[in-house]
Amino acid sequence: MGMQEKPATIEPWVDGAKPPSKGADALQMRPESGTFVREGATFAGAPYISARGLGLKTYAGYAYRDVDVDVHKGELVAVRGRNGSGKTALLLTLAGRMKQTEGTLSVGGFELPRQRSKVERHVGLGLFSGLNDLQDSLTAAYALGAEFELYGRRPHREAVTDYLRQWQLGDVANVRVKDLTSQKLAQLGIALAFVGEPDAVVVDDVENQLTMSQSEALVELLLDAARTRNVAIVVGVVERDLAAMADATVYLSKDGE
Repeated sequence: MGMQEKPATIEPWVDGAKPPSKGADALQMRPESGTFVREGATFAGAPYISARGLGLKTYAGYAYRDVDVDVHKGELVAVRGRNGSGKTALLLTLAGRMKQTEGTLSVGGFELPRQRSKVERHVGLGLFSGLNDLQDSLTAAYALGAEFELYGRRPHREAVTDYLRQWQLGDVANVRVKDLTSQKLAQLGIALAFVGEPDAVVVDDVENQLTMSQSEALVELLLDAARTRNVAIVVGVVERDLAAMADATVYLSKDGE
């Protein structure tokens, strides 16, 4: 896989240009964490997710290393990197689904990897290829109903449909997973991640087979969910403009870049 990685670094804006801004917002550097933080994006209290010197070393080298990041409830943090940069591995580590080999990581006051089982109950996952794929023959409503049952809830059909509407999926309740558009499938994955009323959610692949406008809509959906549901959210992205929509961004670079 060629995973000899460089440390997490500050995003290298070309030709000394300022980081992209949205409206009156601008991104400011937070030197101690190696991330960009949007000006005015301040969050009270201790971070829900906090990592220092986080690294994952495998037989092939580092998947990622030297990652410092804080994520508060109500905040959306982007992890930006090209394919092969270790982005997915870092996201799964922050979600408590993969063990780091270096550094410290706490989620909701629980230390990882020692208290991994406790963390998993508090962190929802979007769809990760090969990890929690949905069966093609299931309808969106059935998949959602099954997820509710995992949490000991048996909602009526009307409640399931209402929940799907909250995530702009009311029109595809009876559509099978295999027939969903890439955007709707990603939205369904996000909706499923919130079923257990988590304190944090981790999402990857919001660009796969999507247009830029569709990806932007997904990031907007996550940003709104972070604010209205007071959830700490981490999303993996490739494009710089998508990263600029988040409250903070950590950049992962491949060796030699």
